[in-house]
Amino acid sequence: MKTILHVEDDAVIAHVYSEAMTRAGFNVIVAEDGLVASKTLFKTKPDLVVLDLLMPKLAGADVIKFIRSTPALKALPVIVLSEAGIADQGLGAAALGADRVLYKNQCTPAVLVGVIHEFLDGPAPAAPK
Repeated sequence: MKTILHVEDDAVIAHVYSEAMTRAGFNVIVAEDGLVASKTLFKTKPDLVVLDLLMPKLAGADVIKFIRSTPALKALPVIVLSEAGIADQGLGAAALGADRVLYKNQCTPAVLVGVIHEFLDGPAPAAPK
């Protein structure tokens, strides 16, 4: 079973998206801020991180910098899931090394699960002609 570290400070949003990931067969660990996420990364060794940008204690951009500068974590896929109103920060997250940037108001839990599958399982096979 693949493990997802979901870093989200809003409990309702964390619950909605984490439930969808759990139903899809993933083991989901929720970290309520970037500081907890940074400490959890080595303990849990997740297969992928879903990360909000605006959080207390340690911002998502700082978590990305930490991941990309740590040799043991450098290749870890990071999907940013944040507010569309902070598009400039989303672009900054991509420049820092986020593998994908998604916006909460445009991304249903099912879409997020699909993107996670793309990263962990590869692209879906083409439909036969």
